[in-house]
Amino acid sequence: MPKTLALFLSAMLLALASHAQASNEAAEAAALAWLEAIDQGEYEQAWEKSSPLLKTPLSPTMLQRVVTLARNDLGSVESRRRIRMSQYTSMPGAPRNDYKEFTFQTQFTNNQRVVEVVTPHLEEGTWRVSGYYVQ
Repeated sequence: MPKTLALFLSAMLLALASHAQASNEAAEAAALAWLEAIDQGEYEQAWEKSSPLLKTPLSPTMLQRVVTLARNDLGSVESRRRIRMSQYTSMPGAPRNDYKEFTFQTQFTNNQRVVEVVTPHLEEGTWRVSGYYVQ
């Protein structure tokens, strides 16, 4: 009997870990797709993929202005790699939800060591970007 219970618990833990990994991958894919749209200058597309938390205060034109100011003089993206992923259930000024914060080390043509932070959150089963900043 204890052996059966141990097998059951092991299977449940593996299933939970697999679900969490899939969730992390989906959130990162959404963050990277959003960044790709920004990198290509497709601000309208990025805005459409964004959460209402980002869309409500920013029009597509405002998003373009904000990103352009943040990336002023950096040039084109040469490479990007994730260096950290943090998970939260709340963010300042936002409703409780499932948030993932991805920190990327990004190399631009005019600056080799830029840190970008992108925050998608789960909204009706879809990961949507609700925050972005450049350090």
